[in-house]
Amino acid sequence: MSHIRFLYIGAVLVSGIAIGFLVSQNPEWQQMAVPPAAWPFAVSLIIDIVVSQLAAQGRAEPLTMSDRFIAVIGAGLIVTLITAL
Repeated sequence: MSHIRFLYIGAVLVSGIAIGFLVSQNPEWQQMAVPPAAWPFAVSLIIDIVVSQLAAQGRAEPLTMSDRFIAVIGAGLIVTLITAL
């Protein structure tokens, strides 16, 4: 696995931790139109666009669907667990 994949997965998982703590401090955010467990998807999308541009330039390997799945589902579960506690 390349370094960019580890960085991507790590960044999205860390965003899940940050989102979880922010939502636990502001419980009213759980009632928003888009639930907090889905917010890591937006973070993933932004990072994915950057990585895709780097891959198009030949400076990085493109992300696989498994990378995206692990990162987004993992971060969503982290947000859910933190807000449930």
